[in-house]
Amino acid sequence: IPQQPKYTPEGNLIDAGKATSWYGYGFDQFKANAGVWIGMVVVLFVIMLVLNIIPGIGSFIFNLLMPAFFGGLMLACQAHRESKPVTFEFLFAGFKDKFGALALLGLIWMIGVFVVSIVAGFFAVAVFGGAIATGAAFGSAGLMGLGFSALLGFVVLAMLIAIPLAMAIWFAPALVVFHNVQPIDALILSLKASLKNWAAFLLFFVLYIVFAILASIPLGLGWLVLGPVLIGAIYAAYRDIFLS
Repeated sequence: IPQQPKYTPEGNLIDAGKATSWYGYGFDQFKANAGVWIGMVVVLFVIMLVLNIIPGIGSFIFNLLMPAFFGGLMLACQAHRESKPVTFEFLFAGFKDKFGALALLGLIWMIGVFVVSIVAGFFAVAVFGGAIATGAAFGSAGLMGLGFSALLGFVVLAMLIAIPLAMAIWFAPALVVFHNVQPIDALILSLKASLKNWAAFLLFFVLYIVFAILASIPLGLGWLVLGPVLIGAIYAAYRDIFLS
């Protein structure tokens, strides 16, 4: 009987170069069940579009439910690894016994995004307000320069604050569905493990930016492939970091 991998809550320290193999795993997984994965991505996109039509609360509802969808997709990745059928029903598997914990993850994620937006927005307003106040001294060219600086500062600050937020949510759904970790604990463990493997996280993110640009060029159709590949890559990263 093959020995089952052991769950390591503190996370393993892995080689940064492993990030490239995660995308390779994700692509191999996608190829094995391409039709099902494309179908799940399309339906998820349609659900997002429909919910976003609802004024005020549509986007809130989708973001609240996103970890539940993601938890189900993690279970689909597990099924593939165990040579079990990957079926469309996995898209909604996170709405079963772990839905409460996954929905709470979504709520915490949304609060985090809101805080990031507010903090970065206040910074931009403060800098841009200073630009307006000193515009007479610098002239219109100086005002435009300071305005650009404010915008750049907003983007950089938002990214700096958002990176720990992304690290916290990265593995949280997988930890909830596979190890019954409570939402707050899952976010903390994901953040700690990601910080421990910051180089791999950085390479993963840089590759994601490159792939996202390429996927968006042909009318965004590349996302039908990149979406499933990204899900498989995150699952592969979870296994390397949290199982030994």
